[in-house]
Amino acid sequence: MSWNKTSNLKMHHWTGSDQVLRSEFNENFEKIDAFAGQLLAEDPTPVRLSYGMQVVNVKQTSMLENVSIKGRTLVNLLGREGNFENIGKWNEGSVDLIIDASVRKFGNASGKIDNSTGTSEKVYHNSQPLYLAGKYVLYGVWARTVAGTPQGELFLMVRNADGTIKWIDNRHRSFYINATPEWRFYYQVLDLTGSSAPYYTARIDVNTFGTANDVIYYDGLVVYEISRDEFTAFRENKLSYDQVVAKYPYVDDVKHVNSPYVIKYGENLLPPFHEWILNLNATAIESYKLRLVTNTVDSYSTARVAVLPDRHYTLSGDPGSGNYEVYACDSGYNFIKEFGQVLASNSSITFKTPNTASYLDIRATNRNTASIATTFSQPMLNLGTAAKPFQPRNDDYLFFPNVQLASNVDGTVYDTLFQRDGKFWKQARFKTMDLDGSLGWRLYQDGSGYRVVEISITDGLSNTEKVIKYDGKIIPHVFPLTGTDQSILSRSSRVLRLTVSNSDSGWGDLYKDLSQSTDEIRAYFFGYKMYVAGGSADVHFNNSGTKAWAYRKADGGWQDVGVNVPITPAPGFTPYKLQYQLAEATVEEIAFEGGITLHEGANQGEVGNGMVVREKTIPFYDAFTNEYYINAHSVKAPLRAGVRKYIALHRGNCVDKKWSFGTGGPESRNYAVVPAINYDPTAAYTVTYLSLDQYALTCNLESIQGEYASNLRTVVDALAAHQADVGARVSAAENVARQVHISQKGVVNPWGDNNSAISKAINGFQKLPSGLILQWGKATITTTGTVTFPMAFPNYVMHVYGQVETSAASQTVGIGSYSNTQFSAWTVAGSQQTIHWFAIGY
Repeated sequence: MSWNKTSNLKMHHWTGSDQVLRSEFNENFEKIDAFAGQLLAEDPTPVRLSYGMQVVNVKQTSMLENVSIKGRTLVNLLGREGNFENIGKWNEGSVDLIIDASVRKFGNASGKIDNSTGTSEKVYHNSQPLYLAGKYVLYGVWARTVAGTPQGELFLMVRNADGTIKWIDNRHRSFYINATPEWRFYYQVLDLTGSSAPYYTARIDVNTFGTANDVIYYDGLVVYEISRDEFTAFRENKLSYDQVVAKYPYVDDVKHVNSPYVIKYGENLLPPFHEWILNLNATAIESYKLRLVTNTVDSYSTARVAVLPDRHYTLSGDPGSGNYEVYACDSGYNFIKEFGQVLASNSSITFKTPNTASYLDIRATNRNTASIATTFSQPMLNLGTAAKPFQPRNDDYLFFPNVQLASNVDGTVYDTLFQRDGKFWKQARFKTMDLDGSLGWRLYQDGSGYRVVEISITDGLSNTEKVIKYDGKIIPHVFPLTGTDQSILSRSSRVLRLTVSNSDSGWGDLYKDLSQSTDEIRAYFFGYKMYVAGGSADVHFNNSGTKAWAYRKADGGWQDVGVNVPITPAPGFTPYKLQYQLAEATVEEIAFEGGITLHEGANQGEVGNGMVVREKTIPFYDAFTNEYYINAHSVKAPLRAGVRKYIALHRGNCVDKKWSFGTGGPESRNYAVVPAINYDPTAAYTVTYLSLDQYALTCNLESIQGEYASNLRTVVDALAAHQADVGARVSAAENVARQVHISQKGVVNPWGDNNSAISKAINGFQKLPSGLILQWGKATITTTGTVTFPMAFPNYVMHVYGQVETSAASQTVGIGSYSNTQFSAWTVAGSQQTIHWFAIGY
């Protein structure tokens, strides 16, 4: 038997008369073999990261590599009607449906039904046609009560061709809703593949009221077409409630995966003290050191940490003469359970989260000690049943800002994000664009009560279009076109055709000059309606009187804009949108930020979408508090997507960790605040945050695929390859910085071998590494005209600037109504003019 061990592999070492045991001898060989195994090539380990919070266990520290994401599209066939922001088309029923802004799950309001008009059954229909015959369908609604026990019901009603309800066989297309005080999603799937019904409509009911004060709220009503495989998964109960909620969230009209992200949280899940909600008597004197001086019991400061249910966690740290406490909360931040206290330095507490837990509230407090002056330091919360040595929280992230990934309805064709040579790329199979007045609309033919208009689409696959009307209505694909609000995309004709009703456009059947005035068609797609000047905007123009135009105001009324054809978008107008499948896939490099390293053991991470990366903001100064605010109620320009959670604030290119966060104001905005002494008025501030109103921005991705190195050899190989990729990118960036060359074809060539200057006579563009795109050019403008960009902006045009070539005061042009592909310019004074223009977007 050996009494000595080697220093590294701890192998048995025999000396003198030591007896050599067979088990020790074999153990040495096993250790040598295991060590050699780390030096042999081995295939990387694949990993699948699902949407939401999860834990990934890895054998050793390694990078997450070869990341790929499949695109996905959700089409809510009810458009935006299920958001209950206004009465909209909920215009048939036995009782008033109340739009209540005081209670909501999504957006700014929900639909309320109470028994103020009696306890009889309450019924409300939506008149939006749903063409569901031949489809598998998921339909559902979020509901809650605030008083009593009303029983709700959700129907899909069969309609006859004349719009009347077909009562036969309607019962199996409904289900009961026994709502609770908490918001919950109630749903059902249907096989309508054998249906020949002309169309369906949605109906919400309250069948019975249990008490005199019963109230039920509805929000987030969805009608989704699903695939046969998805339908089967529902029928075989393969999806839990949480999986259904994650996979089929409420969305307005049509949404794709937008701005996906991965966050890998550090081994210490607790943030530094300046990110805690601090007691008024507490001060963060260092990142992980908190001073509390108080004469009041239970003067606690709180850190709220997202966790997984049914998981073991361990809290440790030095509470000084105070203590740390642990509380479990559900997804609504409601208290579930207290786990105990950490009372002394170097002590810890291990606990298992309840199956309904979503968060932990960690408190640094004096509990029952009224008078105290103490310092809390180095709190540590980690996965597992053993306390780990303290280390600061160090999260990794991987963001894909402004990346949109789409699919067809059944998910068989999709965009793909993938990693190659250290870069990220997107293989696009779909294209999305605004259908506004900047496009080259023209009349195709007249119909009774409608017109057929068209634009050129040269790269689309026939019959793959998804068109969303300005009001959120999903326009169905129909061939041949026979009525209002229909569409068709033709590869052979290279056009998209839409039918527009006279009631929407104001073009009466007797008006025959539309083919001669494309500007009048474009005005419709800018949000205007034609009517007879001096009369009601609800009356069509039928070639009698003077043509005038008006737009719909937020209150539903009309605003006249005069007798000249409008050439800029109407205020507040949301244009039609189009998604279609490309005839041929395209591949482009995309911008990303960050990288993920998985540490040895258990890693807690989060996968999601709707991440807004480095949005520029100008903090607002509050003289009363001598503080600067971002996104507070008093800020005139809040962050554009609303804030669910702040990820980082940057001052210039550096993360600024001096900001604190809170929620307040009548809109309950999540705001950021910093004392004036810590604010730099000369710096540019940007914010990275998770958007609040995800339903208006994105649908949920299903998973992210990747892999990590399985042993030491593959870790080293991966690091070597990564270093080579970094070197290649750095040298390329340096080359671009030295040389920007304009090719004679009008496109920026960043790899040019000379230093020729940008010429104002040549149109061109430049794509910056951040994703920002600069474009410029020269155009000749007469009365009005359209200028096409050298390349289409993939996402958004921020602004277009123009300058007349001559300096004569009488020469003036206007620029506006820009889309991703072009902008409009017109003469304000003078005749034909030449302009030099500059556009910026991404």
